[in-house]
Amino acid sequence: MTGTISPPRDRDDVHALVAAMAPRPGAALTDDTRLIADLAYDSLRLIELSIALERWFGLAEVDETAIATVSTVGDVVDLVATHRKAL
Repeated sequence: MTGTISPPRDRDDVHALVAAMAPRPGAALTDDTRLIADLAYDSLRLIELSIALERWFGLAEVDETAIATVSTVGDVVDLVATHRKAL
């Protein structure tokens, strides 16, 4: 995680979206929650998450290599913040 701060609403929305799409639901999410180890995300689910993020936040296409580098919920928050700044 790079430490980029996003508005609280964005952070809450990312957490809610990640939780809703998690193959292993029910975990209490923090920025340190691991997508693969804790929530059972796989590569296909990560691509689906990137599409959902693009639609929910109105982002430009999230490059597959960018989504492949995220490992925690906080990384996803930072990814959204970075892409929103690029708009």
